[in-house]
Amino acid sequence: MTGTMLESSLLETHFDVIPFGIYVVDVATLEVVFVNRHFRDRLGDLAGRKCHEAIYDSPQPCLFCKIRHLVGRNGLPSGKTYIFEHFNDKDDRWYQLQEKTMSWPDGRVVKYSIAVDITELKEVQNRLAEAHAELAIKNRELARQNELLQENVRLREHVDRIARHDLKTPLNALVGIPPLLVTGYGLNAEGVRLVRLMEEAGITMLNMINRTFDLYRLETGGYSLAPVPVNLVDVVRKAARDVTADAFFAARPVRVLFRGRPAVEGDCLVVAGEELLCYTMFSNLVKNAVEASPDGEEVTVSLAEEGGEAVVAVANAGEVPEGIRDRFFEKYVTSGKRDGTGLGTYSVMLAARAHGGRVELDASRPGRTVVKVFLPLPEATADGS
Repeated sequence: MTGTMLESSLLETHFDVIPFGIYVVDVATLEVVFVNRHFRDRLGDLAGRKCHEAIYDSPQPCLFCKIRHLVGRNGLPSGKTYIFEHFNDKDDRWYQLQEKTMSWPDGRVVKYSIAVDITELKEVQNRLAEAHAELAIKNRELARQNELLQENVRLREHVDRIARHDLKTPLNALVGIPPLLVTGYGLNAEGVRLVRLMEEAGITMLNMINRTFDLYRLETGGYSLAPVPVNLVDVVRKAARDVTADAFFAARPVRVLFRGRPAVEGDCLVVAGEELLCYTMFSNLVKNAVEASPDGEEVTVSLAEEGGEAVVAVANAGEVPEGIRDRFFEKYVTSGKRDGTGLGTYSVMLAARAHGGRVELDASRPGRTVVKVFLPLPEATADGS
C-alpha cells in the first residue's frame, strides 16, 4: 500500500467513526469522493455521482453551494469554514451543515460537509415560537381585561362613594326627628319605645356608612393615621358602657379589668393612636362578644402590658364555629347573627394593623372565645420608664 493510499484509508476511517453524515466532494467536478458509514447506511455508496444529484436530488448544482467561497483564486483551500442550516426536500429533513475544503491524499481539492440532523430541534423551536406567539396574544388580552377590570373597580368605588354620601342626607332626618317626636307630640310609652328604636336604627345605619369610608381607606392604604396619646382604659370603659346601654343586652353584663382587677377612673394604659378608631375597634369587639354570649353570662375585657405591647382581651361564653375560625377576620365572614355583615372583626383587624398592631382569635378553650388585640406601647412605657 502506497503512502497516499494509507493516508486516504486513515482519513476515511476517521470520518467513518463520526456519528453524523459526512460526504466529500471534488470541488472541480462536483463528484462525490467519499461518503461515511452514517450516510452509506441511509443512502448507499454515492461515490462517483454528482453531489447535487445524489444527495439533494437536483439536476443542477445547488444554489446554496459554498464551494466558490471555500477555494481561493488559485483553486486551493481558502481555510474558511461555513456553518449554515438547510432543509433537504429529498428526505424532508433539516440539517446543520459545516463545510470546509482540504487537500485529499490523491492531490485533489475537496469539500467535506458534516451534516447534523436538526429536524427535531427545529420542531421544538417552532413549537416554542408558536407558544411564545400564543402567550404574547394572551398577555395582551389579559392586559386589556385587567385595564377594563381596574376601570370597573374605579367606577364602582366612585359610585359607592356617591351613594354613601347621598344616603347620609335622609338618614340625618331619620336620626334628628325622633327626639322631636318624643318631646313634643305626647306619645305614650309604646310610641316612645318605637321612636327610640327608629332613632337607634338610624344611628346604626349612619355609623355603618361612616365605617365603610374608613374601611375603604384602610383597605386601600389611603388611611393616614394621626397618632396622639390614647388611654385604652378610658376607651374600653366607654365602649363597654355604650354597648350595655342597649336594653337588649341588659342580661349580659360587661366587666372591664385592668391588670387583673376592676378598672377604675384614673387607670392608664396609653398607646399612640386615634381615639375614634380605637373606640370603633373595641366597641365592635364588645358588641360582638355580648351578642354571642348567652343571657346571664358575663363578658370580660382585660387590659394589660405584655412584652412591649398593650394587650386587650375580650372574652365571652360561647364558641366560634370551627368552619370559620381560620377565616374569622376575613371580610364578610359571619355566623349565627341575623343582621351580621361580616365587617366587624374585619374592620378590627384593619384598625389594629393601622396602629402597627395585630389581632388574634383564641378558641382553644371549649365553650369560651377570646379575641386579643395587641398594640405597640410607646418606647418609654415599654422600657418601664
